Formats: sequence, structure tokens, C-alpha cells
Amino acid sequence: MASSSVKPLPSELEIQRGLALGEFRAWFQPKFALRTGQLAGVEALVRWEHPARGVLLPEDFLAAVLAYDLIDDMFKQLLEQGLSLMVVLRRQALPLELAFNLHASQLLDGGLVAHIQWALGQHGFPGSSLMFEFAENGLLNASPAVQENLLRLRMLGCGLSIDDFGNGFSSLKLLCQLPFNQLKLDGEFVRHCPSLVSSTLALANFLGMSLVIEGVGSPRILDGALALGCELGQGYFLARPMAGYRLLPWLEAHANGRSNF
Repeated sequence: MASSSVKPLPSELEIQRGLALGEFRAWFQPKFALRTGQLAGVEALVRWEHPARGVLLPEDFLAAVLAYDLIDDMFKQLLEQGLSLMVVLRRQALPLELAFNLHASQLLDGGLVAHIQWALGQHGFPGSSLMFEFAENGLLNASPAVQENLLRLRMLGCGLSIDDFGNGFSSLKLLCQLPFNQLKLDGEFVRHCPSLVSSTLALANFLGMSLVIEGVGSPRILDGALALGCELGQGYFLARPMAGYRLLPWLEAHANGRSNF
């Protein structure tokens, strides 16, 4: 009964077709300084704008993209879309930090880091323009090659963030060994385990990292995060992910104080 309700993964041919036709698109979710409402960056989130099924979320296709070893192809398209958008924003004097999600397995060799460095040079941006987020559970057994390429990204000036912090089995050894400078913590911890939020914030401050509360989906979570001393956040209550053509007018409205946060 349960297995009949599981959606089948898209085929390799279907994903290759989507990549060839540019159907995988970067949508952008703003990140804020919670006390002031000032924009602190934007995270690029992949959406499959499927011609028959509509806009699909990563849960509908990401496992297949990984299984077919097409994750780098998809990321390179998203990176190009994001950097092209940043070129437009630079012309309008609206600079921002852009974050992308990566899987630790993508750093098993240096090819992707080399491509990131090349893409930054092509568009004339410093490495500090980009932040790369890695799920915590993918870092637990990071090989020496992965650790070396994480360091290469940091040497380019890129930021490194541990996503879903607190959902895996992190240790101080992991945090000290790997060159990360940001932690992201689910907003549900604000509601259900505020002591964990306080401890993580103290840890981040001690290690010289920033802490982002993600999943700020209600005024209650926002107020709780502020009460605990959290400075950065993102979530549906603050701003939803949006296509690039919607982000540009949203940024202008926010800069002029006309946005909803």
C-alpha cells in the first residue's frame, strides 16, 4: 500500500532532456538581518520548470539527478544563471552574496572548483560573492580530497556553510577541521529546543562563524529567534523563493522600503 503512493523517479533521458532545454532554473530566496530587515544575501534554489508537470521541487527529482551523475551539469547551469543575474544587479548597484547548495561528493575531485574559479573570472566577480552550502550529514566522513577542495574554495574567497546543522552528528573536531564560516539551523529548533539555538549561537560566535536561522515561517519563529539573539534568517514568512525575473523588482522594492519585510 505504501509503495504504491511513492512517486517514480524521472528517467535519465527525461532529466537529460530537461537539462538540454534549460528547464532547470534557479529560484532565489532572500536572507535577512533579522533586526533591521536589511538584505544579507540570496540563496539559489533549483526548480524544474517541467513542461507537463509544472514547477517541481528538488524532492521530486534531486535523488534521480544524483543517481544519474548529472548533478554537476545541473549545478553549472544554475551557477551561470546566478552569475548572469549578478551582472545585472551590479549594473544597477545592487550587489549581493549568492549562495548555492552543493553535495560533498561533488568535491571528490578538483574539476568543479576549477569550473567555479573559471566562471567567477568570466563574469569578473571575486570569490567572496559566493557562498556554498553543504548538508551536515554529507560531511561526516569527508575524504581528504573533499577537505582539500573545501579549502580551495575558501582560498578563492568563497564562503562555506553547513546546512541543516543539528540534524546530523557534528562534532567540534569536524567544525575545527573543515574551513566553514557559517552554520544554518532549522527554525523549528527556535520553537521546540531554544537551548540548542542558544548553544549553537555561542558555538558559532566562539568559532568566528555566522549563524543563520532558516525556515522562519511565522512571526512566532521570528520573534523567538530575535529573543535568542540570532542575527540572520530566511524563510517563507520573510520572503518566498522567486524566479529571477521576479527577484529584480523585489530587490528594487526592498531597497526603497516597499517590500513586506
